Amino acid sequence: MQFKAVSVLSTACIFASASGAGAQVYNEPQIPSRFSFGGDIAISQPKGEFANNVPTGYGFDVTGMFRIDPKGWFNIRADIGGVQYGHERQRILFPTTGRVALNLDTDNRIGFGGIGLQLQFPDGMLRPYANASIAAMDFWTESCLSGTDNSFDTLCNQNHSDWSHAGIFGGGLLIPFGKSLGSLNLGARYHYGARATYLKKGDITDNPDGTVTLNLRNSKTDLVLWQVGVNFIIPRPTRR
Repeated sequence: MQFKAVSVLSTACIFASASGAGAQVYNEPQIPSRFSFGGDIAISQPKGEFANNVPTGYGFDVTGMFRIDPKGWFNIRADIGGVQYGHERQRILFPTTGRVALNLDTDNRIGFGGIGLQLQFPDGMLRPYANASIAAMDFWTESCLSGTDNSFDTLCNQNHSDWSHAGIFGGGLLIPFGKSLGSLNLGARYHYGARATYLKKGDITDNPDGTVTLNLRNSKTDLVLWQVGVNFIIPRPTRR
């Protein structure tokens, strides 16, 4: 009987010790690494002569950063994203019969990817930052054919694409979520875009003989990219 009591007490002590150790590990604060990433809802606002041809666009932006110094004043920043500034849908009939209707959707988009440097305040409840990058820009238009009831796979064709570049200067504000490694991002970036050719809604004309005419536009491509999103610092693995 005494042996059973000792066994029960020993088992209880082992479980209590394991639970305490687990709670201690769980309560350990996360240690930030030098890497962070973020995602934003992006709104493009054309400027200058570009604004005469292209309306406001909507899309996304994904950011990755690496802290050069341990504190995080200086960072290497990389961005990739895109916006859509035009959409057109036409309902057409199948060439050999009027019994089948199809949707012809045409989208006008801008894709971009850049790399540069960011200077920011690493501490505080409000953390302002400023950045500069060089970016590649792709202005492209694509038309896709699909069934009105999504009964078959979409068939797509790229009508036009033109690669260009831009110098980017921006700034914003990070607002941390309490003691976590996440923060709210409010930012704006001015793209000093080089000249490029592009299409907007209505710039593709269908000819009676089945060919198409592209009414290409050519201008500088300056725009402001407004960003609202979140940013997270990747935690460093803890040693046990």
